[in-house]
Order: sequence, then C-alpha cells, then structure tokens
Amino acid sequence: MAQRAALERNLRLYSLHQMASHALFWGPVFFLFFSERFPVDQVIRLGAIYYVAVVLLEVPSGWFSDRVSRVVTLRIANAAMTGSQLLFLFGGDAYPVFVSAQVMLALGYAFRSGTDTSFHFDTLAALGRESSFAEREARIHRNVYVSVAVSALVGGGLGALDLRSAYALQAAALTGAFAIALLLHEPPRQQDGFAHSGLLRQLGSCLSYLRSPTLAWIFGYVILMTTTAHVPWEFAQPYVASVFGEAIDAARRTPLATGLLHALIALLGAAAAARSIALRERLGVGGTLLSVTALQTALIVAMAWIVHPVVAAALVVRSVQPAVSDVVVNAAIVPRVPQAQRATYQSLHSFAGRLGFGLVLFALSQVGGPTEIGDAGNVEAMLKAAAIVSVLGGAALLATIRSLRP
Repeated sequence: MAQRAALERNLRLYSLHQMASHALFWGPVFFLFFSERFPVDQVIRLGAIYYVAVVLLEVPSGWFSDRVSRVVTLRIANAAMTGSQLLFLFGGDAYPVFVSAQVMLALGYAFRSGTDTSFHFDTLAALGRESSFAEREARIHRNVYVSVAVSALVGGGLGALDLRSAYALQAAALTGAFAIALLLHEPPRQQDGFAHSGLLRQLGSCLSYLRSPTLAWIFGYVILMTTTAHVPWEFAQPYVASVFGEAIDAARRTPLATGLLHALIALLGAAAAARSIALRERLGVGGTLLSVTALQTALIVAMAWIVHPVVAAALVVRSVQPAVSDVVVNAAIVPRVPQAQRATYQSLHSFAGRLGFGLVLFALSQVGGPTEIGDAGNVEAMLKAAAIVSVLGGAALLATIRSLRP
C-alpha cells in the first residue's frame, strides 16, 4: 500500500515537475540577451554548440536512465539546467562562459529527454493504468504550455527593463523543479526492465527497432520536426525586431512584444496538445504529423521572404507542430519499445533530431558575409536557407508516407 501511495504521488508531482522544468522565462529574450554581447554568427554558433552537445549526451543519458534510475536522471537534469542559468546570469560577456552554460543546459535537456515520459509510463504501468498514458500526456502537455505562456509573458515584460531578470526567474523555476524531483519515488521495473548491456550494445538494440517501417518513418519525421519546430523559435526575436525597425542589439519594444508573442504561442500550443489525440483519431498518425509540418513550413517560408506585422502575428502557430507531434509520437513509440530500452530509444530520437538541427545551425552560421552585432541582413539569408531545407524535408516525408503502417 505504501508503494502504491508513493506511485500515486508520483503522478501528482510529475505534472508539477513538468510545468516547473519547462517554464521559459528566458524564451522571449535569449537572442536579444546574447546579441547584446556577441555578433549574430556567434549567437547562432552558441545555439549550434547547444544542439551538438545534446547530441553527444543524449544516448548516454538515456542508457543511464534505463540502467540506473529514472529519478536520479531527472535530478541530474534539473541540477545541470539550474547551473546553466546561473552561468548565463553572471557570465558577463565572456564567450567561453556562455559556451559552458550552453553545454550544461544541453546536459540538463539530454538527461530529461525521454526519461520524463519513461518515468510517467513506468509509473502508470506499475499501477496497471498504462492505457491512460496518451490522454494524460496530452493533458500534461497542455498544462506545460500554459506554464510556458505565463513564464514567457513575465520574462518578456521584465526583460524590457533588464534582460538578466528573465534568467534569474528561470534559475528559480528550475530550483523548484529540482526540489520536486527530490520527492519522486523510483517506479518498479519488470524482471527484464533494467538495461544490463553496455552502452554500445544497448544502442544496437535500439537501432534494431528501426527495421519496423512505422518506427523508421517516425524516426525520420522527428529529425525534420526538430528542425522545423526550432527555426521559428531561433529567429522569432530578430524577426520581430526587424518588423519594429529596431537593431537586434538595441531592441527596446521587442522584449515585451516577444514575451506576449511567446505567451500566445504557448496558449495555442496548450489548445493543440489538448486536441492532439482527437486529431490523430481523425487524420491518423501520418496525416496528423504531415499536416502540422506543412503549417510550420509555410510559416518559415513566410518569415524568409516577407517582413510584415501579419507574419509576425502568424508566429503564434509555431507551437502547434511540436505540441501535437510530441503527444502523437510518444503515444506511437513508447508502448512499442521494451522498458529496458525505452529511455535510450527516445534519447536516440532526440539525438538524431538535435544532430540534424545542430548541423543546420552550423551551416546557417556560415551563410552571408562578414557579420557585426545586430546584422539583420544575414538573419534574412539564414531564414531563406532554412525554408529550402524545410520544404525538401517535407516532400521526402510525403513521398514515403506509405511506410507508415497502422
């Protein structure tokens, strides 16, 4: 009975943990915060460093979760992310410190990625309620996007006064997430629920699941989705600054505007997450994922070729693709993968997606001519290159849709 009570408490705490750990006070201001200190190409390179670091850490973190502990992995994640915010806050204009902060942030995201949903599913399975996983994930994702909306609005508003304040609030939120993680109870495993093999053999076992056409197509989708979901995220702030006619390194109205924009983006994401399973039932997995990707690609194309307030307002749909995709993809793959490989396999998804986007960012940082702080011309060139990649990737998925099986 005591264990069952602890597992029931897990379910209550998990929702709070996700809301605290996904709070995004710095989201509306990070590009502006970095651009006050470094040229645009170095800002983009900082993003690329983060994604490459995630790539290097993703699979080892998933293997650690499968082999050692879900709860310990989540605690490491929150501690690392809290440390990253403190480095941003007190790093001044020292580029190596910001690189270190990006690596710590990557460590945190890598250790959380896959482990959070595996912890959720393992807890439900131990209670005999795994059939409720998809609906609960949709509801929790909705709550997470509400948390993002509130934190983004606050972070953008305070960022208009001092960009550093957003990072101070982020550090506080992540400290709260760490405190919640300390209260979580490790869910029991099945007899073969722990990974007993080494990292390379575990990776080989996970790669073998890609012989399934369904899992292989979803794997390819995740790579494209990670890129198309993050392009508007990466460039929203310089784009809004261009609409206002402000220099990227001297924006005054942009932080508050992007805070409001991120709040609306997150609220729409909350609504989309709540409707994700109903949308899947109507359009199927493939139809749902391709539909939201087409919407995201159209947004990127518009950003690349048109600088207009209408397109800036259209950025509110940016969250629809990841909000729907995260729920639909998790519901499709988690029950198909054994417990002993579950976190590693999900980390492999994130590994591939972030590797793809990290390489795209490194390539984009080479687009255009020599840069100075606040160079908006190169941002436009980078967006056009990203739009071409997005269109070609979507066409490839559409051409292979028959690989997806019910």
